[in-house]
Amino acid sequence: MTKLNNLADDQWEELNEIIMFGYGRQGKKMYKTLSRDFKIVAIVDNSPAKHGEQIDGITVLSFEQAQSLLRKYKVIVTTSQYYYKTIKKQLEEFGLTENRDFVMYQQFVTEWYYKFKGQINVLKTDVSLTTHCTLNCENCMQFLPYWKNKKENSLEEIKVNLDTYFRCIDYLLDLDIVGGEPFLYSKLEEFIIFLGENYRSRIGYVGFITNGTIIPKREVLKLMKQYSIDVSISDYSEDIEYVNKVDELCKALDEYGVSYMRNKNIDWFDFGFPNNRYHYEGEAAVKHMQYCNSIEHVLDDEKLFYCGLEWAAQKSGLFPIEEKGYVDLKKIVNGSLEQKKAILELIMANISDGYLDFCKVCGGFGIDNNNRVATAKQYVRNTH
Repeated sequence: MTKLNNLADDQWEELNEIIMFGYGRQGKKMYKTLSRDFKIVAIVDNSPAKHGEQIDGITVLSFEQAQSLLRKYKVIVTTSQYYYKTIKKQLEEFGLTENRDFVMYQQFVTEWYYKFKGQINVLKTDVSLTTHCTLNCENCMQFLPYWKNKKENSLEEIKVNLDTYFRCIDYLLDLDIVGGEPFLYSKLEEFIIFLGENYRSRIGYVGFITNGTIIPKREVLKLMKQYSIDVSISDYSEDIEYVNKVDELCKALDEYGVSYMRNKNIDWFDFGFPNNRYHYEGEAAVKHMQYCNSIEHVLDDEKLFYCGLEWAAQKSGLFPIEEKGYVDLKKIVNGSLEQKKAILELIMANISDGYLDFCKVCGGFGIDNNNRVATAKQYVRNTH
């Protein structure tokens, strides 16, 4: 079984021009690579606030404005799974068919390059520099308040991980550098230089994900500009008091010409884990994992983990490790294209039983999770 055979050869192989549907956080990341490999005829978005915006001379259109184009070109939907359901319904009611006329970007990136170009192109991977953080959010998606042994990862360990990873893949569309708080990392300059000199040309988007409490040093900001590394700021200043710090960070990024997104009003899912676990079994667990469709893949210990939530639960000692949840890159690093395809099958959730054990206890990111928690609610640190 494979999940890499949805796009018919006679429909998709000779692809040169596309329409992007969605220009939010994911769309902006995907634009860098899609515009490199294809002519983007139009960008469509359902948000009226974006209509008329110019992206390299391309005008962002409403669905209604784009209708004369939608039947002429293949449509790549560049939104999260959560919004894809709505757009899928829009396009199908317009008379288009999934995987023939339009496709979710995750499926497209993973399948198209492999099937028609013989390449292992990965949509997204996270690299964690440290599990130390300036905040202590009770509902942190890495469960950091519950970690017993937080640490900074050694630069050598990170280098080995990246070297092994890029010997297994051809191209990465989106690399997120995370923590904890990544700007706490003591060897930021050395890390950026290593990444920039060795692998920047093989990555579309590179960005730090920060909570905005730390202002990087001047030398770090210069290197970020030099190697086109962006910043995604999770701005919780409406929930906790540090707005001046976020403003200061934005000012510094502007000064050095570093591109950034300042994300406010962030919706936090209730994962339930570890204190109020969900209970999914059998077919319900399979469907639950399909709804979640996680793209939070993590590189660690020369392995690629499917789910960042499960990885964090395991690293913190809160959940047992399960082998089907990762690909051991050391075992395929010198392998054939067919062997390396295991990476693509993993990130498309083609795993035994159709779900991870962690899916049975986690609420996930999917449309079946309507429960939310307070954003950035602080947990009293244990000082003992």
